[in-house]
Amino acid sequence: MISNQLSELNEIINVCKSLVERIKVNGTVRAKDSLYEKYKVLIRSFCEKYNLENSHSMRVGTIYDILVKYYWNSYSYSVSLKEANVLLKTLNELKQELRSDHYERIFISHREKDKEQVDALIELLYAIGIPRPLQNGDKTIFCSSHPAAYIENGQMIDNEIIKHFHCEQNVFFILWYTDNYFESQACLNEMGAVWVMNKQYQEILMPGFERNKIGGLLPKEKVSFYANNKFRLNTFKEQIEKMFSLQPVDTNAWEIARDKFIKTIEMQATEKNAILT
Repeated sequence: MISNQLSELNEIINVCKSLVERIKVNGTVRAKDSLYEKYKVLIRSFCEKYNLENSHSMRVGTIYDILVKYYWNSYSYSVSLKEANVLLKTLNELKQELRSDHYERIFISHREKDKEQVDALIELLYAIGIPRPLQNGDKTIFCSSHPAAYIENGQMIDNEIIKHFHCEQNVFFILWYTDNYFESQACLNEMGAVWVMNKQYQEILMPGFERNKIGGLLPKEKVSFYANNKFRLNTFKEQIEKMFSLQPVDTNAWEIARDKFIKTIEMQATEKNAILT
């Protein structure tokens, strides 16, 4: 469940985005414009509620000063596109400063040939508490091969993937390693982007995949784990709960979901080995 603070800040950012779009159409907007008035009410309430003026963080204090500077009461004042963009940029910086440890999206980097394995992973994430997508709603998980999380018809695949590397929301990347993964230039490109942009990530290995086959630029010292390691899965669950501000699920319910996931993964690994031999 997304935190109240982050939810409130996202609402302010969305209002500011709408303000930017309105100014692009009209050239400027007066300070009495309904969108700017709504922004002022929301940002004033937010600053007071979380006492940004007296924050112990020097960076938050600097951001607060900018927000105050761009807070106009005179109805005769016209807000320019440059000023609205400064507000939007400042709000996104505030979001990163206040909630740098909170995540809103999951990107699963995988090979489409391994779709069935990743389907099982997504069900496990749902069991942990990651919300399933709602009709016409936001999707927390992006996975190019899963019907509930993939790219919509008519969209450019590369463009949709790039969006997740450059979006304003914090995205957690899961890299699903198999032999197929390291045979794909597209997967290696995603791995490279995670490294270059210093994204938060977790590497998960399919049973039977050998660690010495891990290539690419990511540091080899970071802890990865095999998908059928129940103790590492327990830690992964706690990691996801903390990052996404989730309430811990019932222990028995989690163990049932975890063991079902392990059984599915081990069965698929056995079937693959049988085909290869």
